[in-house]
Amino acid sequence: MTNQKGILVIAHGSRNNKWVRLIEESVAKVDTSLPIEIGYLELVEGKSIPEGVKQLEAAGVEEIYVIPYFVCSGSTHLEEIKYALGLIKEPKVDTHLELIKPKATILWGDPMDDHPLIMELLADRLSSLSKDASKESLFLVGHGSDQQDFQPIWQVTLERMCSQLKETFGFTHASYGTILPDTVTQSAKKLSENTDSHLVVVPLFLSEGFYTSTKIPEKLREADIHYSYDGKTYLPHPLINEWLQLKVKQYE
Repeated sequence: MTNQKGILVIAHGSRNNKWVRLIEESVAKVDTSLPIEIGYLELVEGKSIPEGVKQLEAAGVEEIYVIPYFVCSGSTHLEEIKYALGLIKEPKVDTHLELIKPKATILWGDPMDDHPLIMELLADRLSSLSKDASKESLFLVGHGSDQQDFQPIWQVTLERMCSQLKETFGFTHASYGTILPDTVTQSAKKLSENTDSHLVVVPLFLSEGFYTSTKIPEKLREADIHYSYDGKTYLPHPLINEWLQLKVKQYE
């Protein structure tokens, strides 16, 4: 019987083999009878978004449910991908992506944002970093965006996450910094000085890479503050797999 429905998980891609392996492993764990493919925005040869669409259509898929494997709705890459898939006529950002012109109908899913399973994941990460929340401040670090149409989305999402986690743990204060615009050092220093408390720092990144292992630690050292940071990302936490499985289940 021809499969009329299919799933395309879209991730950014990386030259880091471990980054790619964690994505591949998480998608491989999805329990579904539907055909499922991964399409990378860049940097993974042979597994581009157009190739993912092509594979699904070759399997007889007439309706493709796209799951953006991205941390925040404020990512400019999502705008590029929507344009390439024909979901919007003009992107609000420059893009090198070309129109794919899929034959199948494309349905767009939501990225992670502050989904309850993501918040549960972050709470678990914090439980191993926080020693006494009443004497600590929470500091989240996200990629962010310096584009005027997307920076506010990051801001609102990060503020919601800070508020929820502050209330859950009882931190004295909670704030955030971003890679774009570059606010990590300044925001961490300001939070530390204003609250006179130890900072518990959590990166909001899907998988380990340059930002979590090098960039963020450098920025924190520049701030010259007292903090706890282990660089652990969303993957390979099992709750990410639960989030992905839930997205698939809702479509099935």
